[in-house]
Amino acid sequence: MRSQGMGDRVPRVDHAHPEYFANPNHGFAWIRMIGAILVIYGHSYPLVSGNDLFPPEWPVQPDDGVLMGFFAMSGFQITESWMRDPHPARFAVKRVLRLWPPMLTVSLVSALLIGPLVTNLAAEEYFTAHGTWAYVVNNTGLVTLEHQLPGVFEENPWEGAVNGSLWTLPMELLAYAGLFVLLLLGAGLRRTRWLAVVALVVVAVVDRRLEQDPGANSAGSLLSVPVEPLIAFLVAFALGVVLNLYRIPLSPLASLAGLAALAAMPMNTATSFWMTLVVSYSVVVVGHFWPARLRVPNLWVNGSYGVYVWGFPVQQLLVFAGLRNEWFVMLCAVPLAYVMGTLSWRFVEEPTMNLRHYIVPDRSSRSVRSDAERSAVPGRAGEPDPRPHATPRPREEPAASAETGGSVDDRPTEPVGTTPLVPVEGDAERTTPLLPRVPGGDQRTTGD
Repeated sequence: MRSQGMGDRVPRVDHAHPEYFANPNHGFAWIRMIGAILVIYGHSYPLVSGNDLFPPEWPVQPDDGVLMGFFAMSGFQITESWMRDPHPARFAVKRVLRLWPPMLTVSLVSALLIGPLVTNLAAEEYFTAHGTWAYVVNNTGLVTLEHQLPGVFEENPWEGAVNGSLWTLPMELLAYAGLFVLLLLGAGLRRTRWLAVVALVVVAVVDRRLEQDPGANSAGSLLSVPVEPLIAFLVAFALGVVLNLYRIPLSPLASLAGLAALAAMPMNTATSFWMTLVVSYSVVVVGHFWPARLRVPNLWVNGSYGVYVWGFPVQQLLVFAGLRNEWFVMLCAVPLAYVMGTLSWRFVEEPTMNLRHYIVPDRSSRSVRSDAERSAVPGRAGEPDPRPHATPRPREEPAASAETGGSVDDRPTEPVGTTPLVPVEGDAERTTPLLPRVPGGDQRTTGD
């Protein structure tokens, strides 16, 4: 049952020529894959040199802009998932099944296969070290990450970091949890959707206050995530939620104008906030206006989450092997990470995501069965049944496969013939946030 009071969910964008544009899920999948490759580029320089890609004193960090776009896209599509199936338990299980399996896989392979091959410790010493199993346990738990394994990559320029990309995943989990609470409080209802606006205003005000404090970690950390980037990315996530709940019009012209204004603005804290707004809006626009001519088999672009979580260890292995040119590292890492990401999608993510269908009730068959049971109850002899005969609900559409461009994540909850929804969930939840660096200092060892 959909949220009461929101009314029928209309198509997100009414294209004058729909044949010119791909399914929004396909557009979002392309954006995520491009972003994952950009992260590999962003990591190449610091992994080779040990320095940041951009000066840390810059108020506007382009790599932060990439991540903000991904958080906004995640907030937009996960909100749509709730609107299609506002069931708290199913919503929570879907989030866990999306984030956890790839994280578990890459952590186990890093600790139990890559680590023993490259560590400068003896095998027995490595497997009996506390840090080896702390890496497995903490990363499996997802919220208190470890970035180092005993003796692994200690001679690399970016010393000891096994998988710096993982530090963004606890932020994603915290964003999911915050949205979950808002939706339980009624943010998905038309009369109380203002709760999402209040949340957006609160995190935006906190973000602006933290922006005035010097130092990357001046506000400390939550779990293992520095508070400053956490709040900044929650602003983008909340923007995506509000864009969805209020059905704010999506205009390519407005997006281009905002990006042009961003390019012309000076580098200051006001510009950094404008970057959050315009990038968050723009990624949602691009997802809905992705050209149909760029459609490819979905398998080609579904592995972006895997590309993201495997890219960093692949690059560290290349640097460990002696590569010291950032462009050469990138050119070698992209195809290797792409293969790993595609394998991750095919053998880890897709099978575990398909488990979600076991927790989604077959409402059409249940309705038909209920009608049959009611009709089997006889009235008094010679008298018509006074109850109105219910018309069986139309059958639901089958879940779209990965080859059709539709959602592979949820069974549709709308009967055939109703106003169609923008397909979300499946591809929507491959919105893994991206950032071309990890926090330095103490944050690296405590995990995020």
